[in-house]
Amino acid sequence: MQISDWVLIGCTLLLGICALFVPYLAEIVKRKLFSPNIEIGFQLLPPFCHKTWLGSRLSIQPRMKEPVYYFRFLVINEGKSRANNCEICLENLWNYDASQTPRLHPNFSPVNMAWSGNHTKSFVNINPERRMYVDIGHISSTEYQKKYEKEKFIDVREDSGDGLRFMLELPRYFYSQPNCLAAGRYILQIGFYSENAKNQKVYFDISWTGKWQDKEDEMFKEIVIKRTSKPKNDTKPGPASN
Repeated sequence: MQISDWVLIGCTLLLGICALFVPYLAEIVKRKLFSPNIEIGFQLLPPFCHKTWLGSRLSIQPRMKEPVYYFRFLVINEGKSRANNCEICLENLWNYDASQTPRLHPNFSPVNMAWSGNHTKSFVNINPERRMYVDIGHISSTEYQKKYEKEKFIDVREDSGDGLRFMLELPRYFYSQPNCLAAGRYILQIGFYSENAKNQKVYFDISWTGKWQDKEDEMFKEIVIKRTSKPKNDTKPGPASN
C-alpha cells in the first residue's frame, strides 16, 4: 500500500472516531454549561421560618384562628435550564440520648416531604432562578395540638410525655415510624433527587425545648434549627432514653 492509502485510512478512522465521540463530548459540554444547578439554603428567620395562623375546618367555629410556626428551607435553581422531576425525601432521623450520643432510628423508610403551597405533588419542575420552599415541619398552638393533632402523634420515644410536638410536614407517612418530635435534639437527613440535576444530601440539627412563645424571636430560642453534617459517631439504637 502507498503512503496516500495509509493517510486515507487514517483520515477515515479519525473521522469515524470523531463521529462517535463528538456528540458525546458536546453533551458533556452542554451539561457543564447549561445544566440545572440546585442550591439549598436555610436561615432561622422569615421567610424560611415564621409565625402564621391556621383555622381548623373541623371546628364548629369556622372563623376560629390558632397561631402556628412553620419551618422551611429554600431550593433554588441557579443553573441555565429547568430541573425536571425534583423530589425531596426525609431519609433518616437521629435522636440524641442523655449522653448526647446520636442514635439512628431503626428501619426508617424514606418518605416524601411537602413542597410549600403544593402538598399534592411529590415531583415538581424548577425553572432557572425559580425559588421554591420545602416544609420541614410546624408547631401549632397547645390548644390546636390538643384538639386536632395529639391523636396523630407517632413519637420517636415511647416516654415523650404530653408536651408540644414539632410536627414533621409529611403529606403521607408510615404509621410504623415517627411523624413528630418531642422536646430533645435530633438530626434529619433529607435527600434531593432530580431527573437531570445533581442529587444532594442535607442534614438539619434540631434542638427543641418543647415550649411555646408568642413572639418569633423568643420562639426561635426555644427551637433552634441549623445545617449540619452526617453524624460521625452515630450508634445503633439502644434502649429508649430521654
